[in-house]
Amino acid sequence: MKNFFVALILGGLGLLLFVSGCTRHHVTADTTHRVEIAPIHVTVDINLKVQRALNDALDFQGDMADIFTEEELQLLRN
Repeated sequence: MKNFFVALILGGLGLLLFVSGCTRHHVTADTTHRVEIAPIHVTVDINLKVQRALNDALDFQGDMADIFTEEELQLLRN
C-alpha cells in the first residue's frame, strides 16, 4: 500500500513535469534605445576683446576737430 502511494505521487509529479514541459513560453525584450539630444548653452565673455577693439579703433592722435566737422561737433555737445 505504501508503494502504491509512492508510485501515485511520483506518477503525479511526472505527469505534472510532462505537461508543464509541453507549454510554450515566448519572452521578448525591448532592445530599442531612445537617444535624446539636448541643446548645449555656452556663454562666452568677450567684453575684453570688444573693449580692446574699440580702444584700438578709437585711439587717435589729435583733436576731435580733426575728425568731425563743426556741425557734428555741435550735435555731439548737445
